[in-house]
Amino acid sequence: MSKRVPFTPGDLVDRQWGTDDILTSDLATAILIGDAGGSMFDFSKGGNDTFTALPISTTTTAYGDAGDDMSDHSKGGNDTFTGASLGTYIFYGDAGGNMFGHAQGGDDSFRAEGDSFNTFYGDAGGDMSDHSKGGNDTFSSEVGRRVDNTFYGDAGGNMFGYAQGGDDAFVTSTVQGADHTFYGDAGGEMSDHSKGGNDTFQGSKEANNIFFGDAGSNLSGNAQGGDDSFTTRTDSFNTFYGDAGGDMSDYSKGGNDTFTGSFFSTNTFFGDAGGDMSDHAQGGDDHYTDLGGAIPNKTLFGDAGGDLSGFAKGGNDNFTSAGGSQISFYGDAGANMSDHARGGDDVAVLQGTHNLGYGDAVTMLGSAVGGNDSLTGGERNSGPDVLSELYGDALAMSGSARGGNDILTGATTAKAARSATSCAATLYKCPVRLWAETIPCTPGARHPAAPSSTICGVTGN
Repeated sequence: MSKRVPFTPGDLVDRQWGTDDILTSDLATAILIGDAGGSMFDFSKGGNDTFTALPISTTTTAYGDAGDDMSDHSKGGNDTFTGASLGTYIFYGDAGGNMFGHAQGGDDSFRAEGDSFNTFYGDAGGDMSDHSKGGNDTFSSEVGRRVDNTFYGDAGGNMFGYAQGGDDAFVTSTVQGADHTFYGDAGGEMSDHSKGGNDTFQGSKEANNIFFGDAGSNLSGNAQGGDDSFTTRTDSFNTFYGDAGGDMSDYSKGGNDTFTGSFFSTNTFFGDAGGDMSDHAQGGDDHYTDLGGAIPNKTLFGDAGGDLSGFAKGGNDNFTSAGGSQISFYGDAGANMSDHARGGDDVAVLQGTHNLGYGDAVTMLGSAVGGNDSLTGGERNSGPDVLSELYGDALAMSGSARGGNDILTGATTAKAARSATSCAATLYKCPVRLWAETIPCTPGARHPAAPSSTICGVTGN
């Protein structure tokens, strides 16, 4: 039977259950702990505590349940944290250390105020392992300006074993000069059979927003990213990593992520990994949409910002970018595809004034295979200064690399339309724009200006 106990500087054990406390910081008390100053073991449980920070110029640190670790079947309470202005605030939703065994985080709520520096950990400040599970936490920063926020949905460190992240919500709506960094699940790596939660993110307008859907570093083993949703606001700078900020390897798998951009925002989007994908890693089926705006640039990677190698496979991604000055799209890899890597079946509609699109990668080597992609270039009003350069598979191909069955469509103006092309070549760069403007090319036939090994199909001659 559970026994309610007040705060202890030691450990919570057996079936001890912390009381529901209200704690407030002041100049004399800058460290607040909800239930145990030490660790939580056995079937112990934290109380539902409320933490409130005062606007002081020092650092306030609060631990929702345990100052150290949580293990066995211990469970965190549903705690509420409210920061203040003019200070630095570090909040740990459940454990300041690690969570392992079958430990479970509570459903915690964090709120940041303006003119402050905030670091919030939804569940553990360290690692999560074994069968530990993060709570469904809520992070908000909705007032003020000059705010610097770093939010970790579940673990500040790594997730491994069968650890699972909670379904967390991140909401910011600050103005002018804020910096927000969001980690959906782990600040470090995710490995073994760890799994990210299905998280929801909203960035602020007039702010720098960096989103890591699941892991700030790498995904390996059989780790799996969650199905995350991202929304940005007007006049913002956004960098989005759907699953891993680093590499994906082994049998790791990206989630099916959704990104919705706003007007006049500059976006860099990595559907799955900011680095490379190798071994049997697989990208998720991601969906990107933005509302355009004449000024911003967009750089969009369907799966990996670097290379695809081994037996890695890109997801079937869908991109629509409604405007911008420069839109660059890489369907699967931002650099090379090699070995037996395979591209996904991607769809991209690029409506900037200068659109550069590669259906799969810049270079394809070895036995890499391109997906069956559909690329459309051209600003929605098809003005006279629009230029689209579309490559169904890659700029250069060698070895036994093989392209997919691609569909390329240019804009309605002659200049934009003539730049749409599909090309499969042996280490031959295809300056299609020049060919299309000088000598007509029959789709499916060898272009007169190309080597005999080159087949090109041009839309709009």
